[in-house]
Amino acid sequence: MRTRLLASVIATTIGLAFWWALTEPLPVPPVILLGVPAAILVCAGLIAGRLGVVAAPVALVFSLFVGSIIATQLHQYFAPATPPISSFGALIALSLPEVLGPVAIATVLGAVGGVVGERLMPTR
Repeated sequence: MRTRLLASVIATTIGLAFWWALTEPLPVPPVILLGVPAAILVCAGLIAGRLGVVAAPVALVFSLFVGSIIATQLHQYFAPATPPISSFGALIALSLPEVLGPVAIATVLGAVGGVVGERLMPTR
């Protein structure tokens, strides 16, 4: 069970971090900007099974921090005076009150994916 949780968190964190970093400077419509991460978070639940309710929000938080680092490095490569990236679009920011909504949504998406994941691949 811990293996599935760890694999889910690592895979989801890497995927979402690059999604946030690479779409940050682009004018991506909000439906696509949030729809792809929602699908990835459901997949995190599929991989983790019952622990999808834990895997999805943990991966989301880690991905925001790693994505912020990657996006900042990309921006500073082309414009060295660029300040650190602390928000992705208008809906997701790295400050505490604003990040609680996306974490709650990630928890629900992970739980939904976890229920389906347990039916497809039951935990021993």
